[in-house]
Amino acid sequence: MEINTFSDIFDMESLQKLINSLSAAFRISLSIRNPKGERLAQDSNYGGLLDGLSGKEDGKELPVEDGSHGGLLDGLSGKEDGVDNRREEFLSSLCAREDLAPGLYDCESLGLTVAAVPIFIGNTHAASLLAQGPGLSEREHGGESGCILDLLSLIMSRLAVLGEENRHLKSAVSSLKNQESLHRREKDALELLAEADSMTGLYNRRKFEEVVSVYALQKTRKICMISGDANFLKLTNDIFGHDAGDLLLKTIAKIMHDLAKDSWLVARCGGDEFRVILPDATLETALDYCRRVARDCSRDKSLTLPLSVALGAAEWDSERETLQDCFSRADVKMYQNKTALKHELRVPHYIMERLYDRQILNREVVEYTTRMALEFALYLGLTQEQANEISMAAQYQDMGMAKLPESVVILGQCKTAEETSQIRMHASYSYTMARQFDELYKIADIIHCSHENWAGGSYPSGLKGEQIPLEARIIHIVSDYCEWTHPAAIARYCTREEAIRRLAEDNGVIYDPNLVHKYIKFLDKTPL
Repeated sequence: MEINTFSDIFDMESLQKLINSLSAAFRISLSIRNPKGERLAQDSNYGGLLDGLSGKEDGKELPVEDGSHGGLLDGLSGKEDGVDNRREEFLSSLCAREDLAPGLYDCESLGLTVAAVPIFIGNTHAASLLAQGPGLSEREHGGESGCILDLLSLIMSRLAVLGEENRHLKSAVSSLKNQESLHRREKDALELLAEADSMTGLYNRRKFEEVVSVYALQKTRKICMISGDANFLKLTNDIFGHDAGDLLLKTIAKIMHDLAKDSWLVARCGGDEFRVILPDATLETALDYCRRVARDCSRDKSLTLPLSVALGAAEWDSERETLQDCFSRADVKMYQNKTALKHELRVPHYIMERLYDRQILNREVVEYTTRMALEFALYLGLTQEQANEISMAAQYQDMGMAKLPESVVILGQCKTAEETSQIRMHASYSYTMARQFDELYKIADIIHCSHENWAGGSYPSGLKGEQIPLEARIIHIVSDYCEWTHPAAIARYCTREEAIRRLAEDNGVIYDPNLVHKYIKFLDKTPL
């Protein structure tokens, strides 16, 4: 602990009593000051001996002790211009001396003799005791002056020892207090960790069950329970990785927390499971909360998959069921809601809409490709079911672009070799994503092969010839033609004739030669 003032280590009231007692016992005036000459305690001006030495403190006259003994320094009391200032300069310089030792010090210009005793706390010159009195003006150390000075030195030496002990004790106490404060903060943090979900910051299952056990005894209280389950967590983890899944949970948790009242408890009880307990709330209040959570989730477009949480609410009938029974009813309603949401939320469609919104894919080009693929498949004599599958595969063949960094898929930018390699990965991503959805599962293999070249050497598997499914070969021809000839594809736009010429040039290299011949005939019969 640093020594800034004596109050750090001394009881200043006791110190003042000590100075006053010494002043009266030795019939001397005493002042205790720091190395800058500033007073650390009130001067003990026995008999007015320090009139003119004490001067003023903070603009006020310092009080004088009772018992004046003749005002021996009346001649130095400030009647002479500049005397006070010179006296204070002398005393300040005396206090500041590094070599200060117990002794008598003279200021000949003022005719002033002052006894000074330094006080060291440890190795620090913390203060000086200044004394003035008739007995101290004698020079003989064997006389009264020497005895008083020796006694003052002895007392101040003992005071310094006590001060050092106080300093160590206070430092130890301060350290203990700091440790106690640290332990208390650590305990609070551990308690918070014990009852909080580390990912979302919501309460955890342990805390939820602890609160439920308390509320379960309050049978006269109106209580509602909500069961929640985040939609598409596994899908998000499988397609976009666990970081994306964590972000989904955090986003839902924030919405649920922000819309809840302070008295409600919102908890994540593991995985994609959320629970809410609403004391003093009606069922309508709980249902309104569910609606508002669903609304804010639907408005959030920060994720590639739709943000959604299935919720179910129930009000506790304490006369007929336990609080856990109430939660079980809420859980049943949550699963009913989850089933309904699964049919309402068309996830592949949502992913495509996000790609359109981000201008990674062009909606008009995709719709044009989808329609042309259907018509060409029917022209080839395939069944309606086959044509529909080809059309759907053409629509979703590039949905894997959603997994690529946006900086890589910006349209119109020159691509580095690394970026080109990343873009080619989208075919595998599209295949993986398609296998996650019931409506696309059957066409996943077609999507996977729709970028393979007839002569081989392409991506993602380097297939060639009839190793490539017929449906994928059809999509490859139709997709390239539509991308070249649709007016929305400004960067690569070319006329119908130019597009047919390009197909013919790559016939047997990129495209199935038999299909190219048939596609050109198909175009002759297809109006512009």
